[in-house]
This record gives sequence, C-alpha cells and structure tokens, in this order.
Amino acid sequence: MIIKPLSDVLGAEISGVDLRKPLDKGMLQELTELFGKHQVLVFRDQKLEPHEQIEACRQFGEIEPHPLKNNTQEFTEMTVVSNVFVDGKPLGFLGPPFELWHSDLCYLEKPAKMTFLYAHTVPEKNGDTWFADMRQAYEDLSEDVKRKVEGRRAVFGLNQNLVERCRQKDWPMYLADEDVQPDVLHPVVRTHPQTRRKSLFINWAHTDRIEGYSDQESQALLDHIFEHSRKERYIYRHAYRQGDVIVWDNASTLHTNCPEHPETDRIMLRVVIKGDAPFYEA
Repeated sequence: MIIKPLSDVLGAEISGVDLRKPLDKGMLQELTELFGKHQVLVFRDQKLEPHEQIEACRQFGEIEPHPLKNNTQEFTEMTVVSNVFVDGKPLGFLGPPFELWHSDLCYLEKPAKMTFLYAHTVPEKNGDTWFADMRQAYEDLSEDVKRKVEGRRAVFGLNQNLVERCRQKDWPMYLADEDVQPDVLHPVVRTHPQTRRKSLFINWAHTDRIEGYSDQESQALLDHIFEHSRKERYIYRHAYRQGDVIVWDNASTLHTNCPEHPETDRIMLRVVIKGDAPFYEA
C-alpha cells in the first residue's frame, strides 16, 4: 500500500489496494486510522462490479439503504449519480448547477458515517467533487462566534425548505411527499466519534435554523458560517480518474458537486455507511 497526500488541505491517495479482495484486520485498522487523519481517501485503479463495490464497502460498517423511495437501479444499497439518460429516463441523480454544500444524510437521526463513490465513467471535463474541511473551519472561527454556537443545536431536514432555497437559485427542484423526512436536532459543532476533534456540522442544504436565536439572528449566524466555510483554504477539488473509489468522512467534511455540468457521460456509483447520532463534548 502506497500513501500520498492529495492536497495541503485534506485527503490521501491509496495505491496498491485491490478492493475486490477482502481486507484483513490489520489493513482495515490502518485504513480506519488514515481515514480519521485525512478525512478523504482515494483508492486508485479499481475495477468493480456493483456487487463487488457493495461487498467491499460492507467491510467498513453497515450499509445505509438508498434514502429515496424511487431508486434508479436494482441494488437497494447503491445510488447512481449520473447525467446519462437511457430510453428517455435518467440513469441516476444529477446535482444542481450551483454549489450545494452538504453532509450526506445529515437529516437522519443517525447521519451517514462514510460515503464511497466509484468513478465508473469519467467525463472529459468538469464532474469534480469539492470537499471542505470542517475541522479547520471550526478551529479558525472567531472566539465570539465559537461562543455563540458551541453547545447549540440546529434543525436539520429534507423538506420544502431545501426546495425553496434551490428555487430561489432558479433551479426547479422537486421533492416527492414520500421522501420528506421529519426534522431532527443535531449539534452545530460536532465531536468526532473517532478522533474526538471538533468540527462544524451545519450546512447550506439541510440546516434550517439554530435553536435559541430569533429567525433573523439564526439566519445571520448561518450565513456567516457558510461563507466562512467556503474559503479557498478549506477546499480540495477532486478531479476523478477512471476507476477511482473515493471515500469521505461525513462528520468532518462537507462536499458539493462542481457547479459546471460535464458535457460528456458521467456515471458514479455511491454506497453509504451508517453512522451514529452526532454529539458534542465541551
């Protein structure tokens, strides 16, 4: 196994690992430690069938089934992220033409721990995924803002609030009634279950307000933190190679699609590992 940093911000490239083969206990432990340190790992040069990807991911924990009722393919453990249409129907889900910063399944009582994305078909241009380091973004907050948010909870949801935010950006998002999730409360600042480091957990897509503040005060605080978190020094942009399997930590990073859509085919296969309820330790 060869390990190489992906950027000065976060991430590590892993070469010499074939995810079609079972990982022994020592390898799993080493990868878990690397995951906690680097937050994003990229396994190069993989050749996986869907069932092989699912079994490889299962070694890292229990798989979270596809969250929406209308999946586009046969494996309930997998989501297709794609711009391709087959017989007039979308092969998978396509992101909006703007930055949609979020943490996967943060609107559940137990949000996703890890997300694995396999680069099945890579476009000639665009199609990157951008990541933001929420550990460093938290540490760089002013002491005044830290005092305002530490120990506070925020309301997270998958609901019409997200639809409205997207429509305000002229993107006609649609959310079926059956896919709406009840609101949940999670800490604004989250303690990582593995490293015990603190990070910001709120995000533009799924955080509606912070408890204990008026709507106006909450929105001003959210806007300030969102703008702070998007500073260039926290961001790594991953340009995919064919066969990449990228895995990221949903507890300490945010991610977004590249807002410029690719003109050629892009097919990514996603598997998500279940996590635990977020918590905050003073």
